[in-house]
Amino acid sequence: MKMKKLVSLGMAMILSLGLVACNGKEKESANKLEELKEKGKLVVAVSADYPPFEFHSTKSGSDEVVGVDADLAKAVSKEIGIEAEFKEMKFDGLVGALKANKVDMVISGMSPSEERKKNVDFSDVYYTGKEVLIVKEGQEDKIKTEDQVKDMKIAVQKGSIQEVYAKKIGCKSVKALEAVPDLMMELKNGNVDGVLVNDSVGLINVNQMDGIAISNFTLPESDIEESMAIAVQKGKNKEYLEVINKVVKDFKENDLQKSLENNSALAAEVK
Repeated sequence: MKMKKLVSLGMAMILSLGLVACNGKEKESANKLEELKEKGKLVVAVSADYPPFEFHSTKSGSDEVVGVDADLAKAVSKEIGIEAEFKEMKFDGLVGALKANKVDMVISGMSPSEERKKNVDFSDVYYTGKEVLIVKEGQEDKIKTEDQVKDMKIAVQKGSIQEVYAKKIGCKSVKALEAVPDLMMELKNGNVDGVLVNDSVGLINVNQMDGIAISNFTLPESDIEESMAIAVQKGKNKEYLEVINKVVKDFKENDLQKSLENNSALAAEVK
């Protein structure tokens, strides 16, 4: 009799553990869109120091994150039927926050590099630009060769595609800092010889800060493309990415140019 009870108890425990395991699997494979709708908000990770893509503005009367990427994030949240909430952090911490499920997506001028694709999934590309070299004003024509660039003290944003690019083309001295404005100050103060940055971002910073300019030298090509896409958690993203890519396509066709123009003008007002 005791043996039967023990067997019954053992079977019950096995069944209970099986149900827990099944529930865990169901939770893991839960539809991301349904999860977001239930939560009622889309938490978007940004490093808001990259105008015109993401930056701070008080024009509305309160300090808020604005920019091309903010416009795109709001378009995605609107399509899903929820609100967008921006969560700021350092650029090199964005992927980690996504992997840890602290945010629902990253829209922060992030390039879908092969290295990043090992850790996160990406949407279709919504913007493609090129690299430019920012130098001190008056030195726009000083750089004539690729070897001169390699011998310069170059500043880049930590964790950015520009950091990879600088090493890829053979720059001997690369200084990586957290924020783009800090890079420009390092240049202005003479601590570095140049800053590698996206062309749109470079133009905004040159317009905002006296004493710096875009070099007329065309940087050497690399197999690293300066493109931008939305990053999401790896796996369980099929329907979620379908919605995101639908918005990206529409945004590129109808709103991207206007957003670039409006946010470039807004960023130029920020000192």
